[in-house]
Amino acid sequence: MTSAFEYKGYLGSAEINLTDDILHGKLMFIKDIITYAAHSPQALKTAFEEAVDDYLQTCAALGDEPNVPFKGTFNVRVGPERHRRAALVAANLQVSLNDVVVRALDAWLNKGGNQPQPVPVNLQLPESRTLVSSASPGQPSWETTRVH
Repeated sequence: MTSAFEYKGYLGSAEINLTDDILHGKLMFIKDIITYAAHSPQALKTAFEEAVDDYLQTCAALGDEPNVPFKGTFNVRVGPERHRRAALVAANLQVSLNDVVVRALDAWLNKGGNQPQPVPVNLQLPESRTLVSSASPGQPSWETTRVH
């Protein structure tokens, strides 16, 4: 999901509820649940900014620290074998394990100029047919192959 709004370091979503004919969203990537709603995209943006301001003012009034969307640290679960291999690479390069992870993440994020990467999909269908796709998200390119 791509954020729709950004204000004072906070990101907010925008979704539509067709049943109620209303737009709504929430502050993303924080533990506190802060939502907003409106009837037009511009009004939703205003409601988002007001929600951020209200959240920050409420935290200040209560003496609480507001949640920060991105602190720059997060846990990664990689499994023992991948952990061992990454630690050996770090030791051989004489850098920290954190540096190896940052380099790997940078390489992955910059691969292809931030273009969506192909996601292979295989679906087994009745009559022994398989749909195979290696297209980028949002640009399907399906081929049908017969499995004998």
